[in-house]
Amino acid sequence: MLANPAQVCPLCNATIDPALGSANEVRFSAGANGSRAKLWARVCQYAQERGGCINSNPTLRSEPNPTDFYGEAPPIELNP
Repeated sequence: MLANPAQVCPLCNATIDPALGSANEVRFSAGANGSRAKLWARVCQYAQERGGCINSNPTLRSEPNPTDFYGEAPPIELNP
């Protein structure tokens, strides 16, 4: 039996699998694997109020990098 089996978040359906290594331990529902910090930056910080988040323990994740967050959308110029 694994000491830290994979878990699926009931809120966002991301899978956290510590066996994949810290940089790739999160499988998002779409896109490439990432870290707990990226999951926190993009999803958990907004969903945690609903309860049930499996990534709420700050000791298990590093501080998010600026690239972990979604960037600002480019400005849209409208012609008058």
